[in-house]
Amino acid sequence: VDPRGDRVANVVMLYSPNGTIPPRMPKSVRLDCRTPVKAIHLLSGVSGWGAQAETEGAVAMIVRLHYADGSTEDHPLRNGVHFADYIRPIEVPGSKLAFRLRGRQIRYLSVVPKQTQSIDSIELVKGPDVSSPIVMAVTVETKE
Repeated sequence: VDPRGDRVANVVMLYSPNGTIPPRMPKSVRLDCRTPVKAIHLLSGVSGWGAQAETEGAVAMIVRLHYADGSTEDHPLRNGVHFADYIRPIEVPGSKLAFRLRGRQIRYLSVVPKQTQSIDSIELVKGPDVSSPIVMAVTVETKE
């Protein structure tokens, strides 16, 4: 929770053509990092109009790593594999239930970079499916 309260937005919701709020959301969000990373932990794995069951769905969100040397690395996260609808606990194999929130769910998953060099920024990019991915928190586990 951001200590500045509701004065600063602190949850990421990405674009979807559905509903009234998601069409006004960004198609990508970039977060500064500037450190070598062992893993990126996400409280996420849920979306509006997400999978209602385990399926081999389209890409809901891409975690794009921007390295210090200018190269990038994409980690596609799929609807029905990593993401499920937020509406109730729905099991998918690529993430796990973190906790229930007023009968809804928040899931946990992680991304492990393939390269060892410093990551300049982490970009959350909306995939081509119609879901609206939600990211509640991003925690970077640094290399020792």
